[in-house]
Amino acid sequence: MNINCTTNENHCNVTFAESECSDGMCCFTSVIPANNGHISFFKSLCKDGTGAHYIKLLATSEGHKDELYDSCKFLNFMISKNSINSGLEMDLRCSVYKSRPSQCIGYPDRAGESLYQRISGPCIFNEYAAPDTYSKLVYKRVWQAFYAILDRVDVIRNIFPNEDTNIARDLVLKAKGVHLATISVGTEEQDYILIPLPRQTQNILYLSEKHQPITTIRQACHRWKEKIQKNLQNHYGAEWETRLKNAIETEEKDAGKRYNEDTTGNIEC
Repeated sequence: MNINCTTNENHCNVTFAESECSDGMCCFTSVIPANNGHISFFKSLCKDGTGAHYIKLLATSEGHKDELYDSCKFLNFMISKNSINSGLEMDLRCSVYKSRPSQCIGYPDRAGESLYQRISGPCIFNEYAAPDTYSKLVYKRVWQAFYAILDRVDVIRNIFPNEDTNIARDLVLKAKGVHLATISVGTEEQDYILIPLPRQTQNILYLSEKHQPITTIRQACHRWKEKIQKNLQNHYGAEWETRLKNAIETEEKDAGKRYNEDTTGNIEC
């Protein structure tokens, strides 16, 4: 996928609205199977959200292949003018939120806990918005994320309904960090408007107690330890600490025995 970008003059900021799922990143990358196989037959008949088919998530970094993700068919993606600071607000939420699939209801606390749920978790937005020191420790690349909106009149009218289409497009293009891009996927080229994901998390309402925003490396390390311990408990049962201790002692005892045999000239079998 090749991208050629042009940037217009920056005027206002694009921020997240305060809502249940304001960043919506999981609706692109962490919850939804590629074939929407998590939804039932009756839910599949529901009306698609405004973000379906025409809005994607783009993850990009220098020297690495760009990644483009499709949105869930139920994702509502709305942009409006902020009456307080004259900026723009993005509001991403599920159009079937009250009857959403079990994978989405349990996200991100149930992420990866079931063999039958294609969930990668934890919240990728928390990873994206974490401090630079954390990102440098975890990732070998500095990556950026954008919402890629197909640059078409009907799409803009659908996601920015309370404004004239031409005015709405002009407002978006003049916002800070917004790019026009031609994205090539295979043999097809299409024009997209790229809106960078804000890294601020203070306006996001987190429904999860386990996956709060990452603020320090110590906090992240504690989470990793908890995840490892939980995996050990799931695999070995409640006695995992005792079994782990015994396995380490046995390994060290065997290693010491082999070392003693080698030093006496015996051939190790």
